[in-house]
Amino acid sequence: MPINRRSVTLMSATGTEMNKVSDIVKGDSYYGYTDGIHTIQVIYNSFVGRFRIQATLSLDPAENDWFDIVVDPNTGLYAGSTPWNENGYVQFNSMAPADNSQAYTFQGNYAYVRTKMDREYIGDGVTYDESYGQISRVILSS
Repeated sequence: MPINRRSVTLMSATGTEMNKVSDIVKGDSYYGYTDGIHTIQVIYNSFVGRFRIQATLSLDPAENDWFDIVVDPNTGLYAGSTPWNENGYVQFNSMAPADNSQAYTFQGNYAYVRTKMDREYIGDGVTYDESYGQISRVILSS
């Protein structure tokens, strides 16, 4: 019996937004898959800011049910991808903005997955500047 895996767009272009939370999508656990393997591709365009992957085990998640995923640098990074820090995100600054496609793999039997773009710590945290770039797209394959 074939396994029907899928890829779905989690986040479309962020444009001039300073902060953005993606749509939530069903993870491996929701479908009963037991390997828990998820891969996210992020297409950056001169991006400055923080990018997070979040998951939940709840089938009816509230905001406090979400937790940050820390991507394992030994198993979850593809060539050329920026390492995750222990605080649960990858960060790019104005001296070295992200301007490429990066992929991250993480494992867990999560019910739902989402991503977050955070720039609250840049400038006044509200006003967009074109030097901040954008995330062009985020795709999840599970």
